Amino acid sequence: MHQLLRRSLPALAALGIAVGAPLLTAGAAQAQAEHGCGTVGVQFSVDGGKGWISDGRMSQPHGVIQVRLAGDVVEGCDYRISLASYDTEGPTWATSGKQTFLGWATTTLRSGNRQATLDVSAHLPKCYGQIDLYNGDKKFDGVANPAPRYPDGVFSDNLISAWNGGKACVPTPTGTPTVPVPTSSASPTATATPHPTGTPTATTTPSATATASPSTTAKPSAPATTGTPSSGTPSTTPAVPAPSAPADTTGPVGKPTANPVSTTPDSTLASTGGNSSQMIVYGAGGAALLAVGGGALVIARRRGARR
Repeated sequence: MHQLLRRSLPALAALGIAVGAPLLTAGAAQAQAEHGCGTVGVQFSVDGGKGWISDGRMSQPHGVIQVRLAGDVVEGCDYRISLASYDTEGPTWATSGKQTFLGWATTTLRSGNRQATLDVSAHLPKCYGQIDLYNGDKKFDGVANPAPRYPDGVFSDNLISAWNGGKACVPTPTGTPTVPVPTSSASPTATATPHPTGTPTATTTPSATATASPSTTAKPSAPATTGTPSSGTPSTTPAVPAPSAPADTTGPVGKPTANPVSTTPDSTLASTGGNSSQMIVYGAGGAALLAVGGGALVIARRRGARR
């Protein structure tokens, strides 16, 4: 009996080590993967990827921004980042007043897709405005979610970077044009002056002298028409565009980090074919077998030494 036990103990020890070690390793790997999703660094580029920055404020409004994850990213962890554009009533966060949603873009980054482009260039503010780069995929448009309004920031700790600034809208020009009125003058003149003359003379010698010298003068002058139209000049003074206000540097400052959608990688369960509860059970069983095998090996060595 003792000889049989002595022969079986090494085999039992080997079995415990062979079965328990992989299960413990798998359980540890599973636990590490389940808690592997965490905050990672994020960078963005406003020049097509030539330069990358991690600045919590933007000095200019940018409609096309490239974003990328920086550092180690656990496989199966997702990070969602969005870009939104708004019209505002003032050039600073404190004077932004009511904000009107203009456009929005979102993307999901992960280990196999660490970089993407967000484009709201067709929806940039034309006057005062605000641009926000933030974590998450919520649309803060005043319908699905509330739009930003000072002093209530809707991005909480999810803001990555932001811009406030712009210029006042140019007022629509108004004016009443003067319609030209033509003027005319006509001065026709006509003069007729008859001068009949008759001087009879009677003497002893009859003689008759009759002189008639009628004189008629008519000098009509041609009608003169003078028209001097006055050119009309619209009384419209073009408005001078208001200068752009400097970018607001006192608004909320973002953090150059990307927050995971969840702390558990999405691909963990699919790749292992199990769940955490099963792995815990397997790990405990492996530990027990490893302990039994190790104990059996120690006993076998002691008995061998006594002999």
